[in-house]
Amino acid sequence: MIATATVAYAANRILALRGTTIAFSDSVTPALTLSALAAGTGCTTACTRCSAQYTKTGANVKSNRWEMRVGARLTGTNVLNETVEYYVSTSDGTNTQGNIATTNSTIDINKRKNLTFAGVLVVDQTTSNTTMVASFPVTIDEIAFQVCASNQTTLPFETGTASYVKMTPMDIEVQ
Repeated sequence: MIATATVAYAANRILALRGTTIAFSDSVTPALTLSALAAGTGCTTACTRCSAQYTKTGANVKSNRWEMRVGARLTGTNVLNETVEYYVSTSDGTNTQGNIATTNSTIDINKRKNLTFAGVLVVDQTTSNTTMVASFPVTIDEIAFQVCASNQTTLPFETGTASYVKMTPMDIEVQ
């Protein structure tokens, strides 16, 4: 004779545990100078910029799941549906994706072809000098990365520190 028991199991919740946000902008480290980023019309280098490299080792070990939250402020009368593209360049510590410099610098617009596309901020208003915000999930498995912005609008970014990229690690937590 076999005895059986009925056991009830509760489902575990799998949640995202938001880590400490890392800001990339003109006035912080890692630096990403977005002040006066050139308009994309006819642009070859001045409209696409990548941050200094952030390394996820030692005390900086972070999840491979991230949220990229971006803010862009354009100068002039915004044109609806124009876009700003965002990318990630990863590195294994030796080879940088797109073979770009690991410093805060502009890159040739064609280098975007070998970066990891993260998302697009779509211009959603005609009011100038107003910050527009978008966010995207990003997976970063390598030990280091850079964030890149490519202004494909007909307007330059506003001069100042209003535009940014914020990266937040999203660890998995089981309850």
